[in-house]
Amino acid sequence: MKSRIMSKRALIINGTLALVMVAALGIFIAAGPGRAHAAPGPRTYHAKAAAHLRHNLTPLARNSPNGTFKKTGGNEDDSDTIDSTPTLSALCQSYIGGVNPYANPAPNVDQIVGDTTVGVGSQTGCQAAQNETTIATNPFNSANSVAGANDYRLFNTREGRNDGSGWAYATFNGGKTWKNVVLPGLTFQTGATGALSDMDSAGDPAIAFGPLNTVYYANLVFSRLNAASGITMSVSHDGGKTWAAPSTIYLDGVDAAGNPLPTNFFNDKEWVTADPFSGRVYVSWTHFTFDSAGNYLESPILVSASKDFGKTWSAPTQASPATATFTTGITSFGTGSIPQVGNHGELYVAYETAVCQTLACDQATDHDAVVVAKSTNGGKTFTNTEAATDFDFPGNPDTGRSTLTGENFRINSFPQMAFDRLTGRLYITWADDRNGQYNSSGQSIKTNGDAFVISSNNGTKWTQPAQIGTSADEVFPAVAAFAGRVVVTFYTRAYDPTGINLDYAYAKSGVTDDDNGSGLRNMAQKSIHRITKQSENPQVQFVGIGAVTGKTLQGVFIGDYTAVSIGADLTFHPCWTDFRGNPGVNTPNQDAYTQAISAFGDE
Repeated sequence: MKSRIMSKRALIINGTLALVMVAALGIFIAAGPGRAHAAPGPRTYHAKAAAHLRHNLTPLARNSPNGTFKKTGGNEDDSDTIDSTPTLSALCQSYIGGVNPYANPAPNVDQIVGDTTVGVGSQTGCQAAQNETTIATNPFNSANSVAGANDYRLFNTREGRNDGSGWAYATFNGGKTWKNVVLPGLTFQTGATGALSDMDSAGDPAIAFGPLNTVYYANLVFSRLNAASGITMSVSHDGGKTWAAPSTIYLDGVDAAGNPLPTNFFNDKEWVTADPFSGRVYVSWTHFTFDSAGNYLESPILVSASKDFGKTWSAPTQASPATATFTTGITSFGTGSIPQVGNHGELYVAYETAVCQTLACDQATDHDAVVVAKSTNGGKTFTNTEAATDFDFPGNPDTGRSTLTGENFRINSFPQMAFDRLTGRLYITWADDRNGQYNSSGQSIKTNGDAFVISSNNGTKWTQPAQIGTSADEVFPAVAAFAGRVVVTFYTRAYDPTGINLDYAYAKSGVTDDDNGSGLRNMAQKSIHRITKQSENPQVQFVGIGAVTGKTLQGVFIGDYTAVSIGADLTFHPCWTDFRGNPGVNTPNQDAYTQAISAFGDE
């Protein structure tokens, strides 16, 4: 099938017209928990990178050439958490004073304890949102798991609104009950000092377990008032009960005292992995790079390592190929990285990027791909391998993002990766729209997102993709594996194919995979299993205005990924953004949910 990728021609995008022009041309800047790397004058974006570029153009805008910023209105997402525009009203407000229409969610478990009520903006009176979930299970104690999410329950006084702050959700009874703990000193509203005092928000949560009940919690942190951004690590040595002040892995745009500095970089989409038998930890992330005029240059994947349980960090090395020596093939226009460490200390980093004949990426054979970078020397050098072809979801001019047909929340094709420590196999999953309906002009008629999964025993030779999906959309898959059991979880519209409602579901295999992919094909041939017992409306929180129609758009953000972990007891723990709130306790809102499910059996 011909790859439907976005045009790779460079665009000149000028000032405040950027979002409108990009939307009109069908090329979409996928904003994430950062905000615009704005600069005066024209801005040139490589079109493929623009499709992945996650800086938000709406909450802040540069209004002078010396780098000062002002707040502006605009679409609400994880980088514009509580819109202060009084004319917008999120759907969650319609439930205030009434009864939650959803039934008791059991056996699903709401992980959020002690949520707060939003005091300003379009969600005033609603419970604060939690989305973009992560979870890890202690490899030496299956009853102990730690999860996290973008958590907006704290008020930021210098912004005058709620904003993201790092929270950990820990269980010590297999997921029956959860303890919520705020990560100290991570952002302005959580008492940060020094350089981190300039950071107004934390996002892109990622968690991994090391030995001796050590938990690593990585975050992207950034300022709303200037261009500062960075990557941090919070560590717990008691399974997630208590957390130390964060260490700083990397910073741009701020000095040691928290004063903003000019910068041509923005850090984004980090992830963490840990060796379960040592104090070695790795973090990978995207380093968006611009020239002095604000023109996009590249977005390499960087990696930093710690040998002392996250106290100190190495200078970053580049996992993706260098643009300066590019000839043809894998580019450094990537994002969405996720690392894993193997049984012999080898490091693998999966990410999405463009594979092109030239840096213009304008040839018919150019395509998106899931790429895996492998290092056998502790992350000092890497070799990169294309693992599978990836396909874009269609852009939605009204939202300025890629979305499913009939939905407003943005989606992506970023990979997630798991390592089975008993079998030594790697597994990667992602979702794309290769099976969607398109007309002869390449315009989307109806999306049909499907989850795909591949495996490898060495990170360089990968099985053919096994498709896990239905005639409805499946998106935001996550994968976990242990002792040959593989679980892939995802959102699906299979249980409400004509509407906007979502369920969370899974597919699993008890057949150990091999280099021919027999285990994954076995899983793909089985029916998916529903986790949520009631289809839910994802439009409950986060509201914007359509760039084309001018209409109010409900539910423009639900997070950029979901998660699943598995313990040595072969119980897996999906973790997703749920839209029911806590029926019987509060009204519908975005909460982090989970459930303990057995991975036994070949189903």
